[in-house]
Amino acid sequence: MSDGARANRNFYSLSVCRVHNSSVVRALVAALSLTLLAVIVTPTRAETLVVMEARGVNLKAGAQIDGNQVVTLKEGERLTLIRSDGTVLTLRGPFNKTPAPPTAAASDPKQALAALVNTRAARTSSVGVIRAGEEVMPLPEPWLVDLSRSGMRCMIEEQTVTFWRPDANQEARFTLVPSDRSYKADFVWPRGAARLLASKLEFKNEFNFFTIQQAGQEFALQLMTIPKSIAEGDRVILIAWLLEKGCAQQADALLRQLGAPTQ
Repeated sequence: MSDGARANRNFYSLSVCRVHNSSVVRALVAALSLTLLAVIVTPTRAETLVVMEARGVNLKAGAQIDGNQVVTLKEGERLTLIRSDGTVLTLRGPFNKTPAPPTAAASDPKQALAALVNTRAARTSSVGVIRAGEEVMPLPEPWLVDLSRSGMRCMIEEQTVTFWRPDANQEARFTLVPSDRSYKADFVWPRGAARLLASKLEFKNEFNFFTIQQAGQEFALQLMTIPKSIAEGDRVILIAWLLEKGCAQQADALLRQLGAPTQ
């Protein structure tokens, strides 16, 4: 091969190599630019918050508000909200700003449930722990109302309450009297029956206080109404609601249904 031909071949190889390298560089620059552009233009999503309690504010429990919306509260007004990750926010007036900044992505449900389990453990002792000499037994289902002890229970609005007892070996007779003593409801729990429909009860508002009279003893029971939209909606928000209202036994039952540990 002549020197001229060899020179031409070397020049051609070098040109091809330069063209190839330039193409690679351009492709890398284009890919990097697209990645940066995607990061820059990724829209933030305004978080939807659920109203759990409102005092002095024209909002009902279960209502939803935009987390990027400015909320104005006067002195003495209070608003309790639940975020999508189960975090509870309590706003007190005077207040005039957005309750929650916008987020770029939705919260991870698994992480949210894990955080709720930790919150539950920090607030109350786990299911099965002795409280005031009584053992708190796990519920078979979340919406059963345990009548074996006093305390707070949650119920779904406009649904008939089902009482539950852990020991069904004996017949039991008991009476429920509301706090205003406007009526009394007598019940007979048949032997062998662990569940009993409470169709005789009347519920006048969100807070329902009763006295249970049984075997010469009395103890207090409060039934807290939960909006149907919350009970049938997001599980993370529902569990956060139950824990905040003090219905830990029912929250535990729901956590077990979802496969999350309760202790």
